[in-house]
Amino acid sequence: MAKFRIRLKVQALELEIDGEREDLPLITSTVNRQFAALVEPAEVISEVPKLPNSNGSGSTSNDDGRGKPTRRRPPANRTPAELAGPIDYRHDPARFGVPNQNWSILEKVIWMLWVLQHTGTKEYVAGQIVATFNHNFKAAGKLHPPHVPRELQRAKVETPTPIGEDKERWYLTSEGERQAKELVTKALGQ
Repeated sequence: MAKFRIRLKVQALELEIDGEREDLPLITSTVNRQFAALVEPAEVISEVPKLPNSNGSGSTSNDDGRGKPTRRRPPANRTPAELAGPIDYRHDPARFGVPNQNWSILEKVIWMLWVLQHTGTKEYVAGQIVATFNHNFKAAGKLHPPHVPRELQRAKVETPTPIGEDKERWYLTSEGERQAKELVTKALGQ
């Protein structure tokens, strides 16, 4: 079994924040993300995936069998939200219809959120929405991971806003639910 040791030492850390009470959640979230970024490399190092070797068994060696090092971490420019897999659910086209290829990115996302919220969970990270849509509705046109968060951020500042966000998880507002119902009606051909 491979052993490792990680040591994180923060010396003379001082944090002083002035602000208004309503800014506290935003400040807390920002500080949390910054501290999480300090500890994240240790988490990535400790979860070394097993690689198949030439005899078919799992191995945790650091080479590909030819003496070349293997890559252990995902690309630095991809966030965990972008790496999320599709949500496992059973689609009911008689109830929700299917998305139209001519819909905008935001319309596809609103429709997907509406469908997914009927599985019992109302909030999803952008990567889950993209992966689920692309996995189940290829004929409707692929959603591209960098475009979806951008469109969600734009929609979040519309009045009235169809989308809400809490800790990088997206959900439909009452306006979004209204728009989603209209999209379902269009998808059902009514």
